[in-house]
Amino acid sequence: MLKLYTGELMRIKLLIAITLVLVLAFGINAFGGSSIREKTLTSSAPVYEVEDLIAELQSDGNNVLVSGKIKNLSHSSVRGYVIIYLKNTKDQVVRSVETYVQDHSYFRHGKAGEFETTVNIGNIPDIQNVVVEFVVK
Repeated sequence: MLKLYTGELMRIKLLIAITLVLVLAFGINAFGGSSIREKTLTSSAPVYEVEDLIAELQSDGNNVLVSGKIKNLSHSSVRGYVIIYLKNTKDQVVRSVETYVQDHSYFRHGKAGEFETTVNIGNIPDIQNVVVEFVVK
């Protein structure tokens, strides 16, 4: 017969307890297969869309009225401003201006905030393109 000392018996019990914890913690994936994520992950980057962009040369020939909407496709309410770039035939920015969207008020997910401003183009006759960038503030 084997005679176990108290110290050895304690070590064996501790070893069994640790083994049981490890099997329970890690054995589920080993025997049950891999886990599958059921929900898709979303991007944390906000997404916005420019809608109804209009750029009209005014009758005085020196001003362009720029208006439009920023649709909020992110998952939270936002507020901010737009930077409007006026580009020439060589796709170079010749003038830029900033204006608030929705009078600097928040607008919710799925809603669109409006903006409108007049840009003095003075003696820049070859403006061909308008680009709008929304900045969250």
